[in-house]
Order: sequence, then C-alpha cells, then structure tokens
Amino acid sequence: MVKDIGILGLVFLHNIFSFERYFAVLKKYVRNRARLEGSIAKSYVIEEVIEFCVDYEDELCPIGIPVSRHEERLIGKDKLGRKSVNATDHATLSKAHLTVLQQSALVAPHMEEHMQMVRSRHPLKSETWITNHHNDMFATWLQKEVMANDEIHEQLAWLARGPVNSILMYQGYEINGYTFYARAQDNKSTNQNSGVRIDATDSSGQTYSYFGYIEEIWELDYGPLKIPLFCCQWVKLTGKGVDIGEYGMTTVDLKDFGYQDEPFVLAKDVTQIFYVQDMSSKPRKDKSRNKSSFVGAGDKPKRHIVLTGKRKLWESTMSQMKKNTTRLKI
Repeated sequence: MVKDIGILGLVFLHNIFSFERYFAVLKKYVRNRARLEGSIAKSYVIEEVIEFCVDYEDELCPIGIPVSRHEERLIGKDKLGRKSVNATDHATLSKAHLTVLQQSALVAPHMEEHMQMVRSRHPLKSETWITNHHNDMFATWLQKEVMANDEIHEQLAWLARGPVNSILMYQGYEINGYTFYARAQDNKSTNQNSGVRIDATDSSGQTYSYFGYIEEIWELDYGPLKIPLFCCQWVKLTGKGVDIGEYGMTTVDLKDFGYQDEPFVLAKDVTQIFYVQDMSSKPRKDKSRNKSSFVGAGDKPKRHIVLTGKRKLWESTMSQMKKNTTRLKI
C-alpha cells in the first residue's frame, strides 16, 4: 500500500471515491423519478445560473443570501484574544519592523542600495558581517533617506517612519482562508492550528521550506497600514531537524529549533500544516521511568510527520478530479 501511494499518489486521487461523492450531489437534484436525467440537468442549469448571477452581477442585491464566512478570512481578520501591549523589547520590535521592510517591493531598491554602500565602505569584511551590519542599520538609514526626499511614495514614507510602540497581539487570526492560533491557545484547543510552513528563496535562487510553530501573533501599526505578523519557532533544516523519506514524506524534530534571529514572517506568506506523531521513530529516553513501570511507558516518538493544511489538500483534490474528468471525456 505504501509503495502504491508513492507511485500513484493518495488513494482517493486514483480511485472512484471522488466520483461516488459527486453522484450523491447529483442524486439530490432529482425531483421527478420518472425523468431522472432531465430532472438532474434542469436543477444543475438552475444552480449554475444562480451562481453566475450572484458572482458576476456587480449591482445585484441578493435577498436572504448571507455573506460568505470566508470573505474576511482571505484578507485578514482577528479572531480572539486581542490585547494592546507597549513594546518594551525594542530589539524584538526592530526585528519585526525589518521583516516588514524586507518583504516590501517599494523598499527593495533602497535595500539593495544600502547593501552596496556597506560593501563599498567595508571591503575587507566577510559577507556574514556585512549582512548583519546591514540588518542593524538599514531601518535607521532608510528613515533618514526618506525624510530628505519630498517626492517619496506615500506608503514607503509610512513604512520608513516605523511602527508605533503599541502592538496589537492576538491568540487567533484568520487569513488566506486559514484559522491560525498561537501555540498557547492551541494547547487549550482540540484542533491544531499553530503549525506553519513558509517557502523561502536564497540568493542563489534555490527554494527551501521551513517548518515551525506560531508563538505570538502581532499586528504592527504603520498609520493607515496594519500589517499582521507571526512570531514563530522554526525547525533547523540542518542535521536531523527536517528529513524527507524515501516516499517523499517529510518528518521533523519539534525539539530541534533554530534561526532565533529571524522569528517573524508576514501572516499572508505562510501556509497551515499539521504535525502527527511518527510512531516509527525511535522513542525518547525517559530518566524518570523506574524499573517497576511498564515497558514503553512515558516514551514519546521523537519525530512528527508533516501534513498539508485542509485548504491546500482540497485544492489538490479538486485539481485531480478535473484531470480525471478530462481523461474520461477523451
């Protein structure tokens, strides 16, 4: 079975289960059992026309049709545990501010300019030193550069001034169609919503996937701009932190964290994932266990399997269903 999944993909993507589920939808269209095909066709066409009118008529005012609950989840909406906190750790706030600047297309040309300036002024320094010095000084340099220019873009001016010291923090946040929880809130819940993955590209153009947990959810205030960020703990890619098995299954060690200098990511850039205990991994040694205890008591799997979030899994399922439907028509 494992080898079949590795070759063909998930079971429901190469079996008839998805079509059987859709047949259940078509059966609900039947209103006249003496004319099955005509009844299904008529109901299907009516539903398509209604969906067209709702989705494509700009000035249509539907009566009795509620706003989709996913409407605000795509652009970002706080869910629970909102509180305002004055930033006392300015070093952490500076890291969050630098993350926002690094991900802005308006700031990118200025960032490259400052990097070249640092290299020219310190030609004997290593690339690591230059990068660290650039990260430490860039926000201050950008603020002076923008204030001296009267023709700067308005949004760039707000970003260069920096966020206010009052930070909005949440225990839950909805964005990109996902519901995210901080890890403290996740421990109180029966569902797992704090696992995240982000794909990052290095200077050579190679893409890496980072896996971690959300520790805190911030919203920085740049005047008219409100930018949500996730403060995360990331699993090391080196060593045995992240491992991809023979069949493409990714497992992680959720005790092997790193990258403490870069904990923040933009909320809109992450994807939700789930962690499931890998029972085949070597159990931990429990020093508290005595000889009278049962064998295996207190041992926990060392590694966790990474599973894709429900939204991405549904998208891949629908994409595969369309491909299978096309093949049947041919």
